[in-house]
Amino acid sequence: LPFGGRFSRSLRVRDRRALATVSPTSAEMALSTSQVVGCRRFLSALFLAAGLIHSAGAAAADFAAAADASEAVVEAAAQQLHVGDPTAFQKASYLLRTIEKFKASAQLARLNVERRHRAEEVRLSAAIKEAEAPGTKLALAQSLSADERALKETERVYENVEKFSESMSAVLASATLGGTGCEEMVCGEHASCTVTSTGAECICKEGYVGLGKSCHAPVDFKPHRLVDPAFSGGLPTQAIDLHVSAFQTDRIAIVFRDVSQGNAGKIVIGSAREGGLADLAPPQLFTTGDGKAFSPIVAGTEGGRLAVAWRDENRMGTCWVRGAAVGSTNIRGADLSLAWGDKVNFCMGQAHKMAFADLPGDRVAILFSDRSKATLSAPAGSFGSSVLASIGDKGGVSLLGQFRFSEHPVCRLEATKLSPTAFIIAARAGSALDDLDPSVATKQEAMAIYAEVIDNDLVFNPNPANIEPARSQIWSRGVSLIAPDTFAYAYQDGVDMKVKMAVLEVSPTTHMMQVVQRPAVIRDGFSPYVSMLATPYLPSQPHTLVYYEDHAANRSMVNLCTWSLQSKKLEGCEDFVWLNQKPLSVAGAALPGGKILLAFAAAPSGEPHYAVLGLAKK
Repeated sequence: LPFGGRFSRSLRVRDRRALATVSPTSAEMALSTSQVVGCRRFLSALFLAAGLIHSAGAAAADFAAAADASEAVVEAAAQQLHVGDPTAFQKASYLLRTIEKFKASAQLARLNVERRHRAEEVRLSAAIKEAEAPGTKLALAQSLSADERALKETERVYENVEKFSESMSAVLASATLGGTGCEEMVCGEHASCTVTSTGAECICKEGYVGLGKSCHAPVDFKPHRLVDPAFSGGLPTQAIDLHVSAFQTDRIAIVFRDVSQGNAGKIVIGSAREGGLADLAPPQLFTTGDGKAFSPIVAGTEGGRLAVAWRDENRMGTCWVRGAAVGSTNIRGADLSLAWGDKVNFCMGQAHKMAFADLPGDRVAILFSDRSKATLSAPAGSFGSSVLASIGDKGGVSLLGQFRFSEHPVCRLEATKLSPTAFIIAARAGSALDDLDPSVATKQEAMAIYAEVIDNDLVFNPNPANIEPARSQIWSRGVSLIAPDTFAYAYQDGVDMKVKMAVLEVSPTTHMMQVVQRPAVIRDGFSPYVSMLATPYLPSQPHTLVYYEDHAANRSMVNLCTWSLQSKKLEGCEDFVWLNQKPLSVAGAALPGGKILLAFAAAPSGEPHYAVLGLAKK
């Protein structure tokens, strides 16, 4: 074990002295010398591991006391053994009891740590409420967050100690009770039986940890609160319309509409950590006064800028965009602070969700459904429009130009990057009439458009790709890059009630799109949302990731498929449960290291949470 810290060294010496001064009883003398040495080394190693857990903090005293109590139990157990050569069963039983007592002491110490943490949490929460200066509030909030992370890490190491004890117990029990087959085993949820060299054994399925009887997701990868109640004055947060953006190396931004505060728009930013945790700043309002934010979206740039767009009413709303610079104050410990610019209006009469594409030079493309007023020469009409905007170092937004990307009415807009300057727009659009024969119409229910920024202009390929030109009622959708010049397009077929996915390639010279994988059914049934994330695993092994809802089973799913570069086909599609409930709202983003972050509003409360999922090749 990589011991470190003055306490760990002193505990090591103390434990060895304590073990060395135990007076051997007649029962111990009856045990073989190797058995006594092995038992003591086992206890010493476990106690030293406990010392590593608490190399700092008052929690060390709890564990030391628990360890002393455990050793006393060992002595008492030794005195109850009969004099004479013990049998193999007696030896194994003795060790099993010792391990169980040690596990109990670890559990007791963990409870004491949690009790201290909760008391400190109450103290800091009260201090946050009483503090008046924003800097003081932020420092206290970060202390509260750091304490929560420290608790998680301590709990994780304690769980490792308990799991090690359980593992040792399982090995001894298997050796003692040999002959058990899988037909006699009853494994827990997320586990299956397999025959090993020591007999039948319950093994946790991929992605779960435990010892077969109680398998669960790793502690770090379980859902965590997005907003601490202390940041909202103890009042619950009721979130809806969540949207997530990952930017720079490890930063994340999550926006949502807070129903509990009059539909105000809020943002939470943070940094993703190793494992499944994130350092999150307290939520901030991006709306002003009594402003509302319906279907907010957020995009982050490589220069550390943020853009948030929303409409202020559910129907016939005014469109707004506001920028922010992250960590621009250069104040130590305030790397997640935001310097906001003024909000800027860019459209009217909005009733649909918009989409973002981040671009080089701290610029973003905002995609939305627009409409023109009737004139003497032309009737009113709807069309797809976009705005190119830049975000300054103080958060100010400058509109660089407005550009149409479709002459037809559009909705259900999504976008994915193909390269730093190019992106794909996915949309549901009105039918296109043939210029030579108006009686011939092409349905554009699953349309894809190639777009690119050149200087300060947005350029769109006038030849969109239509995946199912004869089909109607194509609802929610998602789009993601899966390989160079290759993207996947998943959607809900509202007629057949199936979730489908197609794959398209883009010519690097003409930018024309071609469907290379016809729509394949990846799930039967209805899902209120179908979304995709670009999740690169290896360039040589591309795959797709779709997250959707299993409406009938009341759970949330992730679908993974491998994309064969040779046969140009989807292969090996699998479904995984990531949440055993149907959230009110969900959004995700890809993180470095093969991980994804999913933010969701739990039902029925609407309390926002986040979960990090790790992807691994079998």
